[in-house]
This record gives sequence, C-alpha cells and structure tokens, in this order.
Amino acid sequence: MRLYHAVFRMYVGGSIHVAAVLLALLYYTERLSGATVQPEYYGALFFGSIAGYNCLKYGAEPWKYRPKKGSRIRLLFALSLVCLLVGLYFLFLLDIPYWWMSAACAVLAALYSLPLFPGFRNLRSFGLLKVPLVALVWVAATVWIPVWGSGSTLGWDLWVESVQRFLWVGLLMLPFEIRDMDSDPPAIRTLPRRLGMAGTRRLGWIGAFLLMVTVALKDLPTGAEWVSKGLAAVLTGLAIQFSSRDQPPYYASFWVEGIPMVCLAAFVAWDQLAGP
Repeated sequence: MRLYHAVFRMYVGGSIHVAAVLLALLYYTERLSGATVQPEYYGALFFGSIAGYNCLKYGAEPWKYRPKKGSRIRLLFALSLVCLLVGLYFLFLLDIPYWWMSAACAVLAALYSLPLFPGFRNLRSFGLLKVPLVALVWVAATVWIPVWGSGSTLGWDLWVESVQRFLWVGLLMLPFEIRDMDSDPPAIRTLPRRLGMAGTRRLGWIGAFLLMVTVALKDLPTGAEWVSKGLAAVLTGLAIQFSSRDQPPYYASFWVEGIPMVCLAAFVAWDQLAGP
C-alpha cells in the first residue's frame, strides 16, 4: 500500500497526470478534426509538459507545497530533466513549424512565472491573468499546433472548438483557484477572491451551460460530440459546485483534472457503439 501511495503521489505530484490529460485533449482534437497528428508530437507534448509543469509548479509557486525530503526533490528534478531531454528529442524529429509554435507556447508559459515588471512581478501576481493565459497555452498545444503542423487549416468548427477548449480549461482551473485561496499571497486577486464562493459557482454553471450550447454553433456536430460535451458540462459544473478551500488533497489535481479523460472515453465509446 505504501508503494502504491508513493507511485500515485509521484504520478500526480510529478505532473504525469496533467501530461496525460493534455494527450487526451490532443487525441480529442485529432478525432474531431480528422487531422493526422504526428506521433512525435504526442511524445514532445507529453514529456515537455511534465518538465514544464514541474518547473512552474515548484518554481513559480513554491509556497503552495510543503518542503519535500531531499530524496523526493532529487527524484522530481531527475524526472523533469529526463523528460525535458526526451521531449526535445521528439521535438527535433518534427518539422520546423512545430518548433516555432512550440517555442511560442513556451514563451507564454514563461510569462506566467518570470519577473517581467518592476518589483519582480510576474503575470501570475496579477491574479485574473492566470486562467486565460494557461487556457490559451492549452488551446495552442492541443488544437492549433497539431492542426497547423499537420498542414490542415482551422475551419469554422475548429475555431468553435478552440473557444470551447479555452472555456473548458478555464473552468477546470476554478477548483484549483478555490483550493489555493488560503495559500496564495493576499495580493493575488483571483476570481474566487473577487466573486466569492457563491459567485464563482454561479460563474461555473454559466460557463458549463455555454460549453454545452456552443456545440450547436458547429456546422457538423456529431452525436458523440454532443454526448461528450454534455458530460463535460455536467461534470465540470459539479466539480466547481463541490469545490471548497479544504477540499481533499487530490480533489482538484486528480479528479477534476481527469474530467477530460472521462469525456474522451465517452466520445470514443459513443462513436464506436452508436456511430457518429
């Protein structure tokens, strides 16, 4: 049991879970668009996101995490370094356009933590900028880069998908923002601090409703997409509704973050069993 707990803690704490979620969203885009994503990009995204998220998590916001034993710090550092090298290996197997677009994503992610303003302030310290910045990076990594890199173009349906993905990722971040209300510095005025718990939950349900109804804006929505987006709206709304400051340790970082995996499974199951 102790070994299982240690492996699970490394899976979540080492950002392997969030990397797997990114792959789920990438495959979701591939199924929706019909574009063929190069396998090397899956590898670059998976390993690169582990290294990048660990850097941001333990570098930009160290106050949120308990001091770790030296052995665990070394293990996290080794994991991140190996993943960075493997991610770069896969990236260099891709065409040049992937490099430039991936570099742009890395710059956006760096803006989150690097001190760019007087007083050594980064964009995270502005509170409201965190959610749209992270959501934009996820949209670029899981929609724009794979589609443009494959030589395809973003038609109307994929632009709608981009807006939905931006909204969905932003909503999924709200349970994290609620969880961190007590650990974030007071100067960081996040949405839950501005709106309060009741206002944040109302906003969550409004966003979940928009996530569902905007499927109708697409020219060719399939039954599988309606089912998966409906499930996404319900699960995301409930996740925000039941979020609290003293939520269980893995409520946001595992269960909430894993919602896209569940929705992808529903999409694939409906597509296979019931047809489009």
